[in-house]
Amino acid sequence: MDFRHFLSELKKRNVVRVAGVYTVTAWGVFQVAKTIFETLDLPKGASALTLLLLALGLPIAVLVSWAFELGPDGSIRRASKAAAEEPNRRLNWMDWGALAAIATVVVVFAATAFGLAGSLGRDGGAGLRMGAPPSRSVAVLPFANFSKAADAEYFADGLTEEVTNSLAQVPDLKVAGRTSAFYFKGKNEDVREIGRKLNVAHVVEGSVRRSGDRLRVTCQLVSVKNGFHLWSETYDRTMDDAFAIQTEIADGVAEALKAELGAGGRPARPVPRDPEAYRLEVVAKGQVRQKGKAQLQSAQAIYRKLIEMEPDNAEVRADYAYATAYLAQNHLEGDFLPAVRDAERQIAKALALDPKSSSAYVAKGMLSAIRFIREGQQSAEGQAEAAFKRAVELAPRDSEALSLYGDFIAGSRPQEAVTYLRRALEIDPLDRVANNALAGSLFATDKLQEAELRYRMNVELFPEYVDSKEQLGDVLAEQGRLDQAVVWYRMAAAPKTDPAASIQLANYYYNLGMPREAVAALDDWREKPVIGPIIEAIKFLVAGDHQGLMRLAQAGLAQPEPDPVWRSGVVLAGAHLGQFDLAREQLLVTSPELFEPTPKVSPRLASDAVGAAYVIQQTGDQGQARRVLQAVLAATEPKPGLRQMNARRIARVKAYAMLGDKDRALAELRAAIDAGYRVLYDIDAFTRLDLDPTTQSLRGEPRFRAMIREVEASNDTMRRAILARTPAVASRAPLHSRMAGVWKPSIAYSPG
Repeated sequence: MDFRHFLSELKKRNVVRVAGVYTVTAWGVFQVAKTIFETLDLPKGASALTLLLLALGLPIAVLVSWAFELGPDGSIRRASKAAAEEPNRRLNWMDWGALAAIATVVVVFAATAFGLAGSLGRDGGAGLRMGAPPSRSVAVLPFANFSKAADAEYFADGLTEEVTNSLAQVPDLKVAGRTSAFYFKGKNEDVREIGRKLNVAHVVEGSVRRSGDRLRVTCQLVSVKNGFHLWSETYDRTMDDAFAIQTEIADGVAEALKAELGAGGRPARPVPRDPEAYRLEVVAKGQVRQKGKAQLQSAQAIYRKLIEMEPDNAEVRADYAYATAYLAQNHLEGDFLPAVRDAERQIAKALALDPKSSSAYVAKGMLSAIRFIREGQQSAEGQAEAAFKRAVELAPRDSEALSLYGDFIAGSRPQEAVTYLRRALEIDPLDRVANNALAGSLFATDKLQEAELRYRMNVELFPEYVDSKEQLGDVLAEQGRLDQAVVWYRMAAAPKTDPAASIQLANYYYNLGMPREAVAALDDWREKPVIGPIIEAIKFLVAGDHQGLMRLAQAGLAQPEPDPVWRSGVVLAGAHLGQFDLAREQLLVTSPELFEPTPKVSPRLASDAVGAAYVIQQTGDQGQARRVLQAVLAATEPKPGLRQMNARRIARVKAYAMLGDKDRALAELRAAIDAGYRVLYDIDAFTRLDLDPTTQSLRGEPRFRAMIREVEASNDTMRRAILARTPAVASRAPLHSRMAGVWKPSIAYSPG
């Protein structure tokens, strides 16, 4: 083709001019359409479709202008052959400018289309999880505090929660969860970025100022897309009217969004309350949100006062039980059994007052989960699951109930847990507990890399949240990367708020042959009233002083309100000392289900069940011991699509060893080592695998000893790597001498 002739034809047939006019016009049409679509809050796909149609029109316009020409009389006719045979015409500077303009607009067109497509792709990826932000969706950002009162900050936080709760009662309004909204407290982020992260179309902002008996609350509803204020209001009231403000704000937001409140009209306004009672409850809610020991103790005291002021308030009783249970387990504050009974009484009264209180069922689920962890009673596992499930049924849009239920069943049914956790994250996308639990579910389904990435994301978002660091360390340790796990557990233990982190760190140090570092990790807890005696037990066990452990455990049981952990201490010491009848006596209290004709074994307590089988066997009941061991093997049988955790493999090693099947025991150990097993010292009992009473039959087996040496050599390599990175840290030689066990109260279950 003669290129000069082609350019001449473009000029003669007015193709350049037509293309230029079309391109500029189409671009203007798209900008107008895009503005209209945004104003009408139409989906982003409408803009993408319009752009695509306009882009497709360009080649059509070019083809038509090439094939047809406009006659002098205004008629349209095919381009004549004579015109085609005319001398070539050269493009002038205006033509070249038009071509350049067309090219520029086409590039902008393409970039915009690509941006929309990419945005849709990103939103689509999120949409698979959360869906595009509906027009009637809102997040209530933490109200700013402009008061100087000591509890003013907590009052502002609590009022934010109350407004969130009121808006959540509107049936067709999506309200972002409290955890996600509070993530932005103190952060000066643009509302558009907040809306994108929370997947909402609007945010509510506000401020609170208290002066004596006067209260001023300013509130506004802001569109995420353009930053326009759709509604605003200032409430200048006395504290007597504080209770009504939250409902009025919810009414104003709902009206601004034109959210339908159902055929029955607006929800009934709450019954007027004592203003002081309302103020106290709002402050307590703000304190509970912080989850710190001092804040929870203060909230607990407020709830006690509120129970006296409003004895028929089910919500207050449920919240008191929640704070009490959290203090007893996560902060090891006070005697365990009295705290449990106190919380149980308040939950029972709350449910008697309001059988449909989801808050009461959340508290009941958490308390049962704590009893399962602390006491090892398998019946409590089912009770916890049933309570959490009922809470979800009563409040299907409560992200905390969904998160706690998913978190609890993640250890046994991770695939099912994912469904509930994703629902929780649709409502509360920055819920750190749900994100952690979802990572745990991915871990359980053998998606280790995805789980690790999600934990790291949680660490980035919530650097003060130690649970993510601990569980990331666990993922690394499960793969045999103890040197890396230690790094994360050091960070988790550094704030000295979670003794579980220090105990697990010490366990990893012992496994790596670093006893001095292990002792240092525990030193900060030796003088604490509840955890201190457990640290003392660790000292006895590391020294091989089982008599010392027995004395300590029996002294603990002699207390008026003994901690259930000391029953486990007697069982452990009795197994090492040969005092099997004494150990069996405690097992009848802690694990009666293991003495039934058909023993019940939870996969989470498989290792404990094997230890119990050993005691039962040594007291002469061979048949029952065998039934327990078979139940252990059934409970820990690998399932398709799920990762077989190393702890469960080791429980199978012990069970097969006790049943006399050495080949299967060694095959399970080989599989565990290949999967990353490097924790010879059990975290639940700090007992080396080769020194555990349940593995006596394997000790003379050369293959067993070779595999133990293989693990030790791997851990020695990691120990040297740690010391090379931190040369100032000195340690003794690797610890491979006899070590006895130590147990810890599991406090990994962290609802907040």
